[in-house]
Amino acid sequence: MDLPTEEVMRDLVDTLFQENLFGFADGEVEPAGPGQWRYRAAGVEVQVRPGGRLQEYRYSQGPVRHDETELTPDELLRLLASDSAHTDLVAADLHTAVEHARVTLHARHDLLPRSGSLLAGERLAATRNRPFHPTARAASGWTASELAAYGPMRPSPLALTWVAVRTEMLRHGSGEDSRRIAELLLDEQDAGQLADVLRKSGLPSDEFTVLPVHPWQFEHVLPREFVDEFTAGTVRVLGKGIGQGHPTASLRTITTAPESARHLKLPLGIATLGAARLLPPRYLDNGERGERLLRTLLDRDPGLRARVLVCDERTWVGWQATAEDEFADRPGQLAAQVREYPGGVLDDPETIALPMAALAAHEWRVFGPVILCGRRPLDFFTELAELFLASMLGFLRYGVLPEPHGQNVVLTVREGRPERLVLRDHDTVRLYPEWLTAAGVANPGYRVRPGAPQSLSLETAQRLVGYLQTLGVQVNLYAIADAIGRQYGIAEDTLWDSIRTATISALDTLDLPAHVSTVLRRQLLEETRWPSRQVLGPLLRSGPSSGVSMPAGTGSVPNPLRRP
Repeated sequence: MDLPTEEVMRDLVDTLFQENLFGFADGEVEPAGPGQWRYRAAGVEVQVRPGGRLQEYRYSQGPVRHDETELTPDELLRLLASDSAHTDLVAADLHTAVEHARVTLHARHDLLPRSGSLLAGERLAATRNRPFHPTARAASGWTASELAAYGPMRPSPLALTWVAVRTEMLRHGSGEDSRRIAELLLDEQDAGQLADVLRKSGLPSDEFTVLPVHPWQFEHVLPREFVDEFTAGTVRVLGKGIGQGHPTASLRTITTAPESARHLKLPLGIATLGAARLLPPRYLDNGERGERLLRTLLDRDPGLRARVLVCDERTWVGWQATAEDEFADRPGQLAAQVREYPGGVLDDPETIALPMAALAAHEWRVFGPVILCGRRPLDFFTELAELFLASMLGFLRYGVLPEPHGQNVVLTVREGRPERLVLRDHDTVRLYPEWLTAAGVANPGYRVRPGAPQSLSLETAQRLVGYLQTLGVQVNLYAIADAIGRQYGIAEDTLWDSIRTATISALDTLDLPAHVSTVLRRQLLEETRWPSRQVLGPLLRSGPSSGVSMPAGTGSVPNPLRRP
């Protein structure tokens, strides 16, 4: 079993244990060596190790067998889930995950973070992607060669394609440059070339807006989704190969080249984690509302302001020809957003910035010396947990939680010490209205499709805190602990104790309102169970989403911070 197959198998087996699908967690175990056990369930045999505080067992190493036959991840799922409604689709994603992991791991390069650049950190994050999700490494809709051509390990910059769209068919963000995105992204030579193309096209510049398009999206999606608009001349092709950038771990976000504080986010008609990578206008609008809420809290709270920075994502444009388009997904196929990082992140020669997801990569032997600067890994992790939890609990005091998983949170590091968090992707800033009102903060008034399930405005405080427990701690911090522990031989219990200590410290020092402190202390430290994020079961039951929301459900795990 090669490394890409083993990494996907690890996530699959661990998920089968945690979600106890098909009775997988109810098997029999026998010793197989120091700290190792041979585990049998549902006719399958696998070598396991103690599972730590969240589950009884985890995958250890080596092949997974049925009888004497060694199984691949997709074969294991087909064997266990033969009666599930969407087994074939999910198994295909597992097969793709192995293929795409092979591409990414084989082509990985330039993994040393440095000041002035996020690209190495994005490439590190791509080596693991969303931790603990079996299909996370699959970009469904792309072949292995397309991932190599358009993914984050691509060695050379990717050239953009440009279209002109009748301005009356578009919706713009509140950023003052939302109608001149090209000028923000292109250097003088490229801007002049694009202006010449527009002039030669004969299109009146006061009636058309120029938009960048991902070259794959232009070739494979726009001609199908906007065939009528191309025929009518509402959307016109301008040119290819003008301006360039490097793809990041999210695939749809591109750095400028040479890299600057501006990144470009473009829709892609592919799926990751069972959800389409689109940019519907309502998500961009909700992102603005979430960003305003975050900025309001930073203006109000000096403690948060000292720990947290916020990217400016108010500059965007997207298709919305009719009122019905607000809640449709098709408009999300044609949009663009410019993200600007705040000062001090990419313009400080003493600071290294990287997504927290990069720290979950099993590449610490490569980048660890650059990040740690000779400091102890456990000290670094403890300080990171303190910064992260003080920030998240600081937002929760107002009934607000930014998206806390590692791809949405960028960390700045100075001389081996975690310094600040930088928040990006504001379209999932969640809230609990009762706490928001009690704090005297205005509700952002998110726009949600009538009758659709949503996770932005939550009906209980417990559910809001649950997103910190699942995405913030179990997916983000624990993934980093897992990577550090495996590289430096630090016991998992020791790393969980650091998270517990950081949680208690934040609760004791933040001077939270009593109604907030009581809920947080009870739910984080005293309850016997924590909510967990279920991903495989929902995929098998419902299949990949046709929209932009990732299929997921809620289970439970033992509370990893509770003292016996």
